[in-house]
Amino acid sequence: MTLNLQQGEGARPGGDEPLISIGEASLDRMPALTLIFEETAANFTRALEEFTNIPVALSLEDLDAKRVGDLQQHCEGLSTILVYDANGLSAKFAVAVDSGFRDMAVEMLLGSGVVERSDKADRAASRVETGLVNFAVNRLLNRLAAALAPVAEVQFEQDMLASEAGYGAVGQRGAVAIACRFRLKSLEHEGLVAIVLPRAALDPYRTALSRFPGAEGVARDERWSENLYDNIVRTEVAVNVKIEARGFTLEDIANLEVGDVLRLPIAPTSPIRIESEGRTLFWCTLGQKDGHYTVRLEDFSDERQSFIENILGV
Repeated sequence: MTLNLQQGEGARPGGDEPLISIGEASLDRMPALTLIFEETAANFTRALEEFTNIPVALSLEDLDAKRVGDLQQHCEGLSTILVYDANGLSAKFAVAVDSGFRDMAVEMLLGSGVVERSDKADRAASRVETGLVNFAVNRLLNRLAAALAPVAEVQFEQDMLASEAGYGAVGQRGAVAIACRFRLKSLEHEGLVAIVLPRAALDPYRTALSRFPGAEGVARDERWSENLYDNIVRTEVAVNVKIEARGFTLEDIANLEVGDVLRLPIAPTSPIRIESEGRTLFWCTLGQKDGHYTVRLEDFSDERQSFIENILGV
């Protein structure tokens, strides 16, 4: 029996191992792709906030590798499928949404709930709904293109004719595709949207996607490192130990005599601040050692609480 392996679909003697082996979902070997989709979701959420004043969030649901023939089952319920040419990757991407995503797009983009939520996922979308879904998906893909920019320059253009083929437009049934599903939530409503792309489209970028961004950000210039250490790490910082103050009147001051004791509004065990340039760094307690007054660090400062106290002038 003779087994023929096409380029990019199996192991190649003396060459690089493919990004994802056939039948395997080794997405943990390209962590940058997960970060790209997470960035896409975060930026799309911010884009939606421009159209609605209700809380809304898109989050990464799962990222998996599937054969094209299994995508219909994997993305069950996502009945509306749009296909786009990914110019720059020489591939077609499929974007599938369910009725929940469709109805939420209508409500948020129109600014009201004028469309009743559908009980059946297979209900045909109206022309207005179709236009709003296309608008939302275009914005989603624009955010994906921006997130992919450090790896590859991509531009998406909808292919109306290819949409009739559904997931089949991505590749042959036996080809491996990457399916990324997102969940859109707003109040008590939620919907799903999936982006599907052929694995082969990422093969030229497998080296870049196999590394965490910035993983090799080690300083190579020794002079730069020494300068950083001398001017940042070894920079002297002046700190003040601040004990709570007590107010006096001019009469109190005028009546003071040598030997008088000024009572402070704190106890020996009360917390004392260590400040630098008006910012509280630590809380400490007062002590004594070898004839000197000392402070013992007890806790780090709560920056948020310190900010509030500075505003209030505490």
